[in-house]
Amino acid sequence: MTDASTEEVPVRPLNPSRVEAFSDGVMAIAITLLVIDIRLPESQDDLLKQLLGLWPSYLAYLGSFATIGVIWLSHHAFFARIRQVNGLLQVGNLLVLLCVAFLPFPTTVLAHHLEDGGRNAGVATAFYFLTAAVQAGAWIVMWTAVRRDPALLRPGYSADVARVETRQAVIGFVALAAVGVIGLVVPIVALVLYLVAVVGYALPVMAWPRRVRGRAA
Repeated sequence: MTDASTEEVPVRPLNPSRVEAFSDGVMAIAITLLVIDIRLPESQDDLLKQLLGLWPSYLAYLGSFATIGVIWLSHHAFFARIRQVNGLLQVGNLLVLLCVAFLPFPTTVLAHHLEDGGRNAGVATAFYFLTAAVQAGAWIVMWTAVRRDPALLRPGYSADVARVETRQAVIGFVALAAVGVIGLVVPIVALVLYLVAVVGYALPVMAWPRRVRGRAA
């Protein structure tokens, strides 16, 4: 007779669609919060002058909106290849969401201090890129989980995909850390480089679903 108190109950793998739905909600809230801090100063100055004076807020908003947008695209491309989720993958995904949910704060810091110039602008920019670098590190965790357990992948994909993507995530982490160091010295240059890199990274990610459909055909 089996003791019910010691009987092991099999753990059902978490459905990737639930992870995606939760992640989409977090990203939607974070990307909406970005705009809340863009406000006109309480001043009687000319309206056009006030609007133009908000350029640091516009730049910070554009960078963060693009960042979350690319994360969202990459996230969907990632889970299109995943058929089940294990513990390490859940941890990596939560780390990504941690950075996404936190991003409005360094965005506000950057918007408020970019125009200051000097040390404040450099520190604000480096802080912003530190958050971005940690986010890239979270993707390393996610792809490491897949590399260790290729059974997480849908049929047709192998661990080679995880190895390639892990290498790209490492490169992204190093690149963001390097741009953050540049930001300490020349913040505007670092932000422009970052925006160019984000757009460059987004293009192949947006093309990925078309490649998948072509392969299926």
